[in-house]
This record gives sequence, structure tokens and C-alpha cells, in this order.
Amino acid sequence: MNYYNDQSNEAAAALLFMLFQIVMLLIVYGIIYTALVGVRVAIQKYGLGVVVFSPEVIALILYPVVLYRTRRMFKVGKRLRAVAWCMAWASLIIVVLYLHLDRLATL
Repeated sequence: MNYYNDQSNEAAAALLFMLFQIVMLLIVYGIIYTALVGVRVAIQKYGLGVVVFSPEVIALILYPVVLYRTRRMFKVGKRLRAVAWCMAWASLIIVVLYLHLDRLATL
């Protein structure tokens, strides 16, 4: 007869959260790459400086930090909050990058 084992459930939840973070990282980095290509086209078309890349570089550095902090949050036991923060920061970064590209397109 099998007994309930909370450690195996926690290990499975941690694995699922890690897979979730990998998927979110791939989505956000895909958007960042698309934004970098768009900014490169805008630089060539309008003759802008390389400072225009700054939101993409900040997002490239910021999101892994957010993932690290949400992993710590998850390990402490704040699982739902960690998932919500991970998704909220991803959506915020995506919206900000799209607004940045829209601003460059209207120059």
C-alpha cells in the first residue's frame, strides 16, 4: 500500500515550475529578439543611435533576475505568487517592448 508522500509532490511541483519558467524565458527572449531586429531596422532606416537598444538590453538582463527571485519565492512556499509574478513581468516586458517598437515606427 502506498502512503502519501509530501516530498515527492513538492519535487514534482518544483519541476513543473522550472519547466514553466523555461517556457516563459523562451517566449520573452523570442519577443526580445524580434524587438532587437525591429530596432536594428529602425536604426538603419532613420539613422538613430545605439542608445535605442537600451530597453531591449534592460529586458534581456532583467527577466532572468525576475526568474531567479520567483524561484526563491516558490521554494519558500509562495507558489501562486511566484507564478503570477513570473507571468506579470513577462507581460509587462512584452508590452513595453511593443510600445517601444511602435514609438520607433512612428518617427
